[in-house]
Amino acid sequence: MCSFCGSPLQAGTIGFRDLCVTCGRELHICTHCRFYKPGVYRDCVETVPETVKDKERMNFCEYFKPDPSKVTGGKARDASDSARNSFNNLFGT
Repeated sequence: MCSFCGSPLQAGTIGFRDLCVTCGRELHICTHCRFYKPGVYRDCVETVPETVKDKERMNFCEYFKPDPSKVTGGKARDASDSARNSFNNLFGT
């Protein structure tokens, strides 16, 4: 799902210049990559040759692979929906 608006990303490859159809933000960014892991060296589990300074802006990293949890909606969205439903059931809304 898009890190900015939460809309699901289309399955398949994400090109260098692809944009979110909902909010128009760039999709080929570190936060949408399966190798992005904050806290590790260069915030990437791949051995990238250069540091990407802005993780939320388009880059030309050749190692980029879309994070499957973001493409399919992922567990975070399911947990969010579950929490919202529990809250609504608690107050009968």
